[in-house]
Amino acid sequence: MTAIAACVTCGDPLTDTATGRRYCSNACRQRAYRERSSARDDSPHDSALPAPLDTFVGRREELAALARLSPEHRLVSLVGPAGAGKTRLAVQYVNKRADQTWWTSLASASGVVQTIYHAVGALLLPNRSVRDAVIAEIEQHKRPLLVLDNCEHLLAEVADVASDLLACCPRLRVLVTSREPLRLAGEQVFAVGELDLPPAGSGVTEALRYDAVQLFGDRAVSVDRSFEIDASNVADIVAVCRSLDGMPLAIELAARRITVLSPADVLARLGDRLALLTAGPRASDDRHRTLRAAIGWSYDLLSDAEQAACRRLAVLGVPFDLGVASTICDVPDALDLLNSLEQKSLLVAERTSGHTTFRQLESIRLYCRERAVERGDVSLVADRVVDWVCSVVEPEISSFAPSPSVVLRLDRNIGLLELAVTRTAELGDWPRHVLTIVATAWTSTPRGPRGAPTELLHHALTQPMPASYRSVLTVLAATHHRVRGGWHVTRTFAQESLAIERAAASRPGTLARALEVLASAEAHTGNPGLAWQYYDEAVALLRSTDDKLARGVLLNSYGWTLLQHGEADLAAPLVREALTLIRLMGLPHMLNPALHTAGAIALARKSYTEAVEVFRESLEVGSEHPMDQFYDLEGLALGLVGVGSDDERALSLMTAASVVRTRYDFRAEPYWQELLDEARSVCRSRITAGRLRAAESTGERMSLPQAISYAMTARPVAEDDDGTISARELHVATLVAEGLTNRQIGQRLGISPHTVARHVTHARTKLGLRSRAQLAVWAGRHTP
Repeated sequence: MTAIAACVTCGDPLTDTATGRRYCSNACRQRAYRERSSARDDSPHDSALPAPLDTFVGRREELAALARLSPEHRLVSLVGPAGAGKTRLAVQYVNKRADQTWWTSLASASGVVQTIYHAVGALLLPNRSVRDAVIAEIEQHKRPLLVLDNCEHLLAEVADVASDLLACCPRLRVLVTSREPLRLAGEQVFAVGELDLPPAGSGVTEALRYDAVQLFGDRAVSVDRSFEIDASNVADIVAVCRSLDGMPLAIELAARRITVLSPADVLARLGDRLALLTAGPRASDDRHRTLRAAIGWSYDLLSDAEQAACRRLAVLGVPFDLGVASTICDVPDALDLLNSLEQKSLLVAERTSGHTTFRQLESIRLYCRERAVERGDVSLVADRVVDWVCSVVEPEISSFAPSPSVVLRLDRNIGLLELAVTRTAELGDWPRHVLTIVATAWTSTPRGPRGAPTELLHHALTQPMPASYRSVLTVLAATHHRVRGGWHVTRTFAQESLAIERAAASRPGTLARALEVLASAEAHTGNPGLAWQYYDEAVALLRSTDDKLARGVLLNSYGWTLLQHGEADLAAPLVREALTLIRLMGLPHMLNPALHTAGAIALARKSYTEAVEVFRESLEVGSEHPMDQFYDLEGLALGLVGVGSDDERALSLMTAASVVRTRYDFRAEPYWQELLDEARSVCRSRITAGRLRAAESTGERMSLPQAISYAMTARPVAEDDDGTISARELHVATLVAEGLTNRQIGQRLGISPHTVARHVTHARTKLGLRSRAQLAVWAGRHTP
């Protein structure tokens, strides 16, 4: 049966439908126009654009990016966590449009289509649904924009309606604000995150360039006209903004406390921010009057599994990766769970060096941790952290040294180790306490060196544990005292570990490790002959294994100890083999200790230019762990003094390294200390008093990363350069002659393409060659 077309105003049948007529007469057309106009005038408040009473601060880049979106992006979703300012950004954007815009607030809505119907001012006419009326109204405009605000609690319905309207109305564009994307085809997700944050320690002028500080100042002035940001409070304001993750709602609520609290007082109370940040404007909806309510709205929308994950991950208090999250959430693979929480703006994913970690914004974390305390999740999480740490460490404790992949996993999750150490001590679980201490000893950060605290090691050694665990712990204690120059204590602990390993006779890796540490101690306590015996026994043990890295580390230790006893010629082949083994493993970041010894051998042979190049390379490959590089700064400084090219730089580098040694009680071996003292004397004899003090002051003020950067810049030319290239430059030249690219040479040698390019340039300059081709020809003639 064919439907009979009717006039949309009076409902009378239309006699001529072929032309697409909708009205039976001009009178009905005019009546429909008047009714639509009346409906718009009487439409609910939601149809009008919000008119904020306060000023809009910042977000210039975001507004510009929204304006640049092409017309093909018909569905744009502003997505971000609670209090990120999604609605406010949308208001500011649409206020700049001249075309028809409808604003639909869904915060308190129960039905999406009906709310949109009221917002667009559609007229419900006979024989037509609400949906059809909305589409008919939209279609009358050339470039209409429909804003759907606060969609997260109606996400599925909003997605269905938006998809339908976009399909039926080809000129329509939809702008969504939500804490989670709609996940529709063609949706452009536009992340709304924190405001720009100034670096810690910024001055007034610099801090005021950043949106977060500008917002704090604007909202503080709105409640206290006398308030201003000045030198006396800028540090506290910057710290408040950074602590609040640059989230606009939290910053606004903090600023409103200025009437009764100073910025310093606000900062001091941020540990209990959920109780502090409660004074939102009366005109705000309930969700934005307190920080707790804003976060609670998102939390309450989660499934039970998602809520449990949020609570338990909040206990960690540090970034975590997928493996850790899977253990904490007690699931085989937490990927889908983390993805869902990230989509809901409750997790932040961060990608560095090809690895993804996750974290919660601090305010969200504190809210979820409160829920964790209420539900008794804190001890559960601590136990699961211990399980994770032990599962990583235990398979490695029978080895000479942990594998680089294990150390990398622990480094990336170093924040968990303190929790694991504390938990095992609380429970008196001493065997697993040992494993957590071992994990601590294997890790480092850019701010601290590898190794466990002395008190922690010594206290653990007073507790009962299996002999195999005690052996691991005593050799760690020996290593700990070795770097601090306590050779007799080192010898005592290493002897105990060796006795346990000889009795067990089942772990060649840990036996070799005990021999290596004891050998170095014997050499420094007057028994070099016994030391060489222990080293030879350890080398023989590891030659029967496939552990190339362990052999490389052991041979380097042997070479370094020989060098300190005047045996540079015996040390050199051992160190060359160590470098070869480590490079074969494809682990350039593990080259650092062996390169240091190679550089020290070059110093002993007075090959200062070569030493400078080797120590620079060592600084470069060890950049992941700058706290381990104070030795290389000293070595580079010794090389520069030997070359005679830059005494002031050398003195600054030695001083910076000395600061690190003093801070962590790292004592230089007598051999190395003698070289340093001699170099300082040479510098003092060649530098005027004023410049000498300036150089030392520069070194005292520099952080270790700054000193490394200083060492790697402005490479001086040797004054005694006679055109002879270094061994490393010769090696690179021979590989150039083989036709390898810089990248291929770098992969073979375990150095960066940039370092290869520097060697090529230096070799060409010294030899007076104008091109890479000429260098290849030269190498072909001068190498066997």
